[in-house]
Amino acid sequence: MPAPITSATSQPKTPLPPSRQGKKALTGYFDPAVLKQIKMMAAAEETTIQALMTEAMNDLFKKHGKPHIA
Repeated sequence: MPAPITSATSQPKTPLPPSRQGKKALTGYFDPAVLKQIKMMAAAEETTIQALMTEAMNDLFKKHGKPHIA
């Protein structure tokens, strides 16, 4: 007898870590050199890619006269 078909929604959800609760993912497609460079910058500054992306988003918001919310 074949195994029953289950949907992705029938699986129990793994709780999100507190740092991700109430947040949404933001993605984009870039040249591989972009990822390599941001990884190198994060390592050189002893920080995370997340922190560098937050800084970049807030700089963009500032440039356009928007509040820093990232």
